Amino acid sequence: MPHFIATCAKDLEYLLVDELKALGVENPKEGLSQVKFETDWKGVYRVLMWSRIASRIHYPIATFEATNDDMLYQHASIIDWSQHLSDSASFLINAQSFRSQLSHTQFISQRVKDAIVDYFREAGQSRPDVTFDEPDVVIHCRIKRNQVTLSIDLAGQGLHKRGYRLKGGGAPIKENLAAALLMRAGWTLKETNSLYDPMCGSGTFLIEGAMMSYDIAPGLLREYLGLFGWNQFNQTLWGEIIEEAEFRREKGLEQHNLSFIGSDINPKAVRNAQMNIALIGLEDRVKIHIGGLDQVEQLDLPNSGILIVNPPYSERLGERNQVKQLYAQLGLLLKERFIGWKASVLSPDKDFGHALGIRAKKIYKFNNASIPCELLNFELMSDNFIERVSESQVETDFKEKLTPQAIQLCHRLEKNRSKLKKYLAKENISCYRIYDADLPDYNAAIDVYDNRLHIQEYRPPKSVDDKLATRRLKEIERVAAGVFAIPRNQVYVKQRRQQKGDWQYQVANNQTSQSNSNNFTVTEGGRRFIVNLNDYLDTGLFLDHRQTREMVAKKVSGKSFLNLFCYTGSVSVYAATAGASSTTNVDMSRTYLEWAKQNYIKNEINISKHEFIRENCLVWLEEACEQKLTFDLIFLDPPTFSNSKRMENHFDIQADHPKLIQQCLQLLNKNGQLIFSNNFQKFEMLVSSDEQVEVKEITKQTITPDFSRRSLHRCWLISNKS
Repeated sequence: MPHFIATCAKDLEYLLVDELKALGVENPKEGLSQVKFETDWKGVYRVLMWSRIASRIHYPIATFEATNDDMLYQHASIIDWSQHLSDSASFLINAQSFRSQLSHTQFISQRVKDAIVDYFREAGQSRPDVTFDEPDVVIHCRIKRNQVTLSIDLAGQGLHKRGYRLKGGGAPIKENLAAALLMRAGWTLKETNSLYDPMCGSGTFLIEGAMMSYDIAPGLLREYLGLFGWNQFNQTLWGEIIEEAEFRREKGLEQHNLSFIGSDINPKAVRNAQMNIALIGLEDRVKIHIGGLDQVEQLDLPNSGILIVNPPYSERLGERNQVKQLYAQLGLLLKERFIGWKASVLSPDKDFGHALGIRAKKIYKFNNASIPCELLNFELMSDNFIERVSESQVETDFKEKLTPQAIQLCHRLEKNRSKLKKYLAKENISCYRIYDADLPDYNAAIDVYDNRLHIQEYRPPKSVDDKLATRRLKEIERVAAGVFAIPRNQVYVKQRRQQKGDWQYQVANNQTSQSNSNNFTVTEGGRRFIVNLNDYLDTGLFLDHRQTREMVAKKVSGKSFLNLFCYTGSVSVYAATAGASSTTNVDMSRTYLEWAKQNYIKNEINISKHEFIRENCLVWLEEACEQKLTFDLIFLDPPTFSNSKRMENHFDIQADHPKLIQQCLQLLNKNGQLIFSNNFQKFEMLVSSDEQVEVKEITKQTITPDFSRRSLHRCWLISNKS
């Protein structure tokens, strides 16, 4: 009996074993992301046609040990490759290596390719060609602990490619993973006839669910398999498998008591889903509607069924709170509209799952691409609903059940608040830093913006477990909101962590799209500024430069002012309202320049009398020096590093600041001044005073009490003596 290997996504091995048993194979034995099994050739053809979970099917043709490339080549050379492909065929080598001396997969593929080509050359035949696009034969080379297994990849490409999905959303779930999750959701148990997806995207869950119910083989539409170009392919046998699948499809479609309904707020996604459904021939059986969660009530849904949904999510800064709100909105919908249903919700983050406010009956772990996720299965009954403090409510009992470490954090925030109280009242300050990694267990900065909180996590060291870091961040959020009596929906948390794999999926369907609703206005020094705590890495107002802005205001009356790397123009607003004769703002970002203009308008400054220049500051400086432009006061606060696509070369503050300062000095009028600042903690000033220039560090004069523990910037006043 031939032996085969079916590969699958991690954590789906048990499901694949059950599926293979149902397909009649013998002795399925699970491994890591694979299942070995035995069957005859008709049996493996049936697996290729009917497996909904497998990724690929490999037929091993040789096993041997290889600790170097010569051994690999020699063993591969003695295989009779004419049994598998002709000299006129195309082929491809895929390689994997685990804990082996041969570890470079591209080099492994190259050596196996050399062995195959040389085999045909030595036989006096033409060499077969390598191609990446649907080759006749795909050979898989797997090396584990120096043990090599060479196999014919009978699938040739991922079996998730059913042939119906020509259009996908921004990050569509793979078809075989969707099928596996439907099985986990209980769709195959025949307990219900209705399936609904309220954020259906390209319709994958609905199509896979319908194919299961109507007994439609996942391989029926495939036009390509690695099997077809293999020399041992049996066309007659494959024809019998197709005939069987077509017969079962016709019988399955005789059912008319099934309901498949989807909806999505994105019209483009709905069109794509409808195209995919039409390709599989189910346009009369699967119905898709345009509409968001707030429009579900308008749909004619049955009284019970299974709801399955993969909400859009993202780890881009600023979107985390929006995604939590989306899950909370979904939870309310499930509680209000779907009592008596079963629901399965995909979640990449425990916080998102908790936001649903429903107790899960079963949780399955899986990976969506490289993203660790959970499938949360719910029975939607009131007994399973969890009453949580509303995001819009203040949590008055937040101190209950705090860990000893969290109690320390609470005391520290209260102490810092008390220490700053007089200063904040005297200066009429409502936006300030209250905490900056004061305690080693809570590595974050907390800023207050009027009646909102902005929490930025510093990247935890590798020694700190991700789960522990996440729990501590949640404690920071809870304690800070409690101390300041602020509702959770007014606390904005940004995690500065390295993104993994495809974790940076875009938030899809505009369910949580950025909008001006995230902007609000704060007051500082009698000026008004637009800030946004949600959508960007920074908020639009650098709080640590509060004193620097005041310094500019005191110096600028009646003078021309240049703001390089102007960001949102807050320093320029101080200058313009303090009587500057003109202000010139230069930045490469259209978004920030428009933001700066809006800040001017907020302060009733006539923007037609001021300049806003969208340009690379380095390029603009060169041109300004050539044109001999002059200014009385210049503010220069460049980034530490930049490799923007709009820059020809990268910018490094340590290496490039002498030239920057020299160019600014060329633009200064007699007795003009340059205020130079940067936030590179290891910065070394390489420009010193001479007969023409006075260089004086003024960092201490620009640090305010709320930043006294950890200064974010260093600052110099450079005066032109000539």
